[in-house]
Amino acid sequence: MVVWRPLVPIRAFGPTGRSRTFGLALLDTGSVDTILPLAAARSLAAPLRNTGQIVRWRGVAYPVEFGDLELELADGTSTYRWMATVGFSPAPIAYLLLGSRGCLEFLDAIFFGQARIAELDANQSFPGSIR
Repeated sequence: MVVWRPLVPIRAFGPTGRSRTFGLALLDTGSVDTILPLAAARSLAAPLRNTGQIVRWRGVAYPVEFGDLELELADGTSTYRWMATVGFSPAPIAYLLLGSRGCLEFLDAIFFGQARIAELDANQSFPGSIR
């Protein structure tokens, strides 16, 4: 049985203009926060704020620190780019998580399971640009 996951390519821009293209990120409606690897904060020179929050991965608690980045989703036709507060953690999560805060709060998503497609559209709260 093939398990489909709604994965999308994501690019992040740090406050100094550094950017990083990630492989694929999971559109995760069950995740409250958008979570990237802690190493990404360092490579993007993103200042972090420790709020004492944690993320649990396979029963182990890992710290999450937050920072502000510009995120970009592009599919070859449209490009969505916006500022977001995202979490950074050393947790060994398999995919970057695009959760409610920082991502899905700004996008309306329709998941077509049989076709294995996710359709995203900016909603009225989208704080960025669309090209």
